[in-house]
Amino acid sequence: MPQRTTPGGSKKKKGRAPKHQNSFAFRHNPKSKKTDKILNSPNVGVCRRCHDKIEWRKKYRKYKPRTQLGKCNLCCGKNIKAAYHTICTECAGGDRAIADMEKRRGGGGVVVVQPAGEKDVESPTTDGEEPTSTDDNDATSNPVDQTAIRRARRRLRVCAMCASEPALSKHSYGDGEDEDLIEDIHLLEDKIEDGVNDEGKKLTLREIKSLERKIEKLQLEMKERRKARENKDDEEEEEEGNEDDGSDGGDGEETDSVQLGDVTEEQDNDDDANDPFLQAIGGKDKLLVGEEYQKMLLAQ
Repeated sequence: MPQRTTPGGSKKKKGRAPKHQNSFAFRHNPKSKKTDKILNSPNVGVCRRCHDKIEWRKKYRKYKPRTQLGKCNLCCGKNIKAAYHTICTECAGGDRAIADMEKRRGGGGVVVVQPAGEKDVESPTTDGEEPTSTDDNDATSNPVDQTAIRRARRRLRVCAMCASEPALSKHSYGDGEDEDLIEDIHLLEDKIEDGVNDEGKKLTLREIKSLERKIEKLQLEMKERRKARENKDDEEEEEEGNEDDGSDGGDGEETDSVQLGDVTEEQDNDDDANDPFLQAIGGKDKLLVGEEYQKMLLAQ
């Protein structure tokens, strides 16, 4: 390796060449099992910013999967399976993590982030003030609002990576066309969490399993819809590409062939007029071929 001399006289080793000059120079090895494992690693339970960070690491193979369970910063239990997560799944939905997140965000009113198809629910607290109400029976007069706030609070999760922002919903990849399925899934999940059926009785184990199977079917249908949309988009792109190719070369080739045909016919006519053999026999019309030529020879 070439060495360079510093002003002091000592020799300094030259650093290695950069592995990747730019983002366009990097290419995955398509036959690598490690690459497939990294790309198929789940990326859930984090906020949008952390989600993009992990996706960048996965794209350029900077992602390092865990070889053993990680330690949670809140409960100190070794139960973290995902790489780069700092708190476990149970603590991400706990009151302690949510309170810490509210303090980091400034201690204002808590806005519960909801998935597509639902409205945000804001708690009535303000900076340094206790919740006040003009009527003491507000909590009992609006049981539907209290139930909605409780369910929204139950769905709230703290980012398991930075612990300072709300985590994305697990249905954040859904499209606007999937709002009906997402609402049905949320209703079924609420029934399981509440543990009460429509008649007000406690859910049995058989009923819970039935609701879980319904949720799995709805999630599978959502995935199939997404695949169908992706395939449709790919087909439309291919059709647009074929139309562009046809419009560029179709009409031009036909006009070129017609022009070439006219030019060749004119050249043939000029050659026939200037041919000395045809001029000697009296023109192209008196040229005999086949049986007519044989008859002419026999007559002579």
